[in-house]
Amino acid sequence: MSSGSSGRKAGSNRPALARLAVVGAGALGLRVEPVSRLDLGSFLKGAGAPGRLKRHALIRLVGFKYRRLKSSSLQSLERGERTEIDFLNGYIVARGRERGVRTPLNEFLTARVKDIEAGRRTIGLANFDDPFLEAYR
Repeated sequence: MSSGSSGRKAGSNRPALARLAVVGAGALGLRVEPVSRLDLGSFLKGAGAPGRLKRHALIRLVGFKYRRLKSSSLQSLERGERTEIDFLNGYIVARGRERGVRTPLNEFLTARVKDIEAGRRTIGLANFDDPFLEAYR
């Protein structure tokens, strides 16, 4: 994986982000369904070095296997088109507001993608070099 200007790996905060997503979904009364037999809730359990090593190894394996794939959102951004952000993270933000559940990370990600869509930012890892994200690393 590439590094941003902070020198940290771009994927170094993925388990923390995933944990926040699962907790947020639960607070909104949503159940995160398993994907390809991976139950994200179970995947995130396990404290200490063994749990971190298991998560790190799986993330690296999946990242290597699918390294050439691009998300539909990235493809849309590269074509200069709008993404599905309003129906993904934007949906979580809206439901959170309705129920009084804070969703700061989803708000941040939605705003970043909308900035790219509007041409105020370019596509790149530098979008993740923000002091706000330090709490999630």
